[in-house]
Amino acid sequence: MKEKIINYKPKNAKLLRIKIETTDDGRIKKIRIYGDFFIYPEEKIEDIESSLIGLPISDLDFIRETLNKIVNEKHIEMIGISPDTIVEAISRIKEL
Repeated sequence: MKEKIINYKPKNAKLLRIKIETTDDGRIKKIRIYGDFFIYPEEKIEDIESSLIGLPISDLDFIRETLNKIVNEKHIEMIGISPDTIVEAISRIKEL
């Protein structure tokens, strides 16, 4: 599947950009999450991205659970976005 990019800015949140590539069977092959938000510690964005590799893009509940788990386990602070914001953006990518 070709690479898809979405710019998503919900009300009262920061701009979120997601670049994603999926396998033929609908699993996340590559993902890059960036935008106007802040994540502390900054390098933990890579942990968030790598936790999503291999997940089915259609299973938004599982993606949400995975994001919440990694954020809690790694003590990641998100400012301007949340795991739900990322899931909502991914759901919009599916519609492209």
